[in-house]
Amino acid sequence: MRLAFLSLIIIAFVCATGCKKESKQEPGVETSVPKIVSLTSDKTSINFGGDDPAIITCVCTGGEISYEWEVDLGDIFVLNEDGSKVRFTGSECCIGEKVITCKASNDKGTISETIIIVIENP
Repeated sequence: MRLAFLSLIIIAFVCATGCKKESKQEPGVETSVPKIVSLTSDKTSINFGGDDPAIITCVCTGGEISYEWEVDLGDIFVLNEDGSKVRFTGSECCIGEKVITCKASNDKGTISETIIIVIENP
C-alpha cells in the first residue's frame, strides 16, 4: 500500500514539473492581445495580369503574431518570413473591387482588418 502511494506521489510530481509546455517566446517578451497598427497598400488599384501587383503590409503589435490573408478573387503571395507582407494580383476574371482581409493572431486572441484594392482592365 505504501509503495502504491509513493508511486502516485512520484507520478504526480513528474507530471507537475516535467509535463509543462515550453514557451516559444524569448524570456522577458510578453504577449498581449494583437492590435493592428496599420494595414496599407502601395496602390489602391492595379491592372489585371500580375505585371504591376499591389504590395500590402500589416503592422501589428502583441508579440508572436501569425498572419492569415483572404480574398474572394485574386492571388495573394506572402513576401516575408512572418507573413506580414504580401503581393496581390488578379486575372481578367477578377476585375472590380476586391476586399482583402488580414487576420493577426497569437495565443491571446485574433483581430482582423480589411483593405480594398481595385483590379482594372488596362
